[in-house]
Amino acid sequence: MANGALARDGRVGALPMAVGLTLVAGAGVVIAALARRRPRYDEPDEVRHEALAAYLHDHLGGAEVAIQVVERLRRTSTSADERMLFEWLYRQFDQDREEVEWLLRSLGASGAPAKRLAGHASGALLKFLAGGAGGDLALFRTLEALAIGVQGKRCMWRALQFLRPALALPGRTLPDLESAALSQWEAIEERRRALVPQTFAAGEA
Repeated sequence: MANGALARDGRVGALPMAVGLTLVAGAGVVIAALARRRPRYDEPDEVRHEALAAYLHDHLGGAEVAIQVVERLRRTSTSADERMLFEWLYRQFDQDREEVEWLLRSLGASGAPAKRLAGHASGALLKFLAGGAGGDLALFRTLEALAIGVQGKRCMWRALQFLRPALALPGRTLPDLESAALSQWEAIEERRRALVPQTFAAGEA
């Protein structure tokens, strides 16, 4: 790898796997703020209702961050194929966000706090991205973090299928959303694997 690429990657050398967890859970600041603001209830049903709203807020925050990440990658990528991938992911993530927002509204909750707090978190995350140049470790790490986040979203859609009574959505079903998350992960993973030879060089045996 060229020295210039290494210098760019130096800016992301401290980027931890927590980025992936940020995309899964919607950023630590979202979780912490929601935990501080969580009202206390005495009735078990009310506690579970509030827990579901907090869980959806976490994932809504993650969606906000992921949307901004793929938009940044779309604008900075030098590959036409990658731009098409990131444009597709942007549309997919945006549709998923709308589904989570609808669920929150059906629970009588607002998505505004998660959006605002996720905006601050995404600003801190985006400064680590060194653009969309193939071969940059930053791009590989970002794709890996997105893949982890999408798997977390898939876990969410699967978990919601076990609620009784089941949650009803106006458009897609929960199994449809889980299937869409799997397709998103496969597309990200395919590109991540393709970047391995460009990003890393194996040492001599």
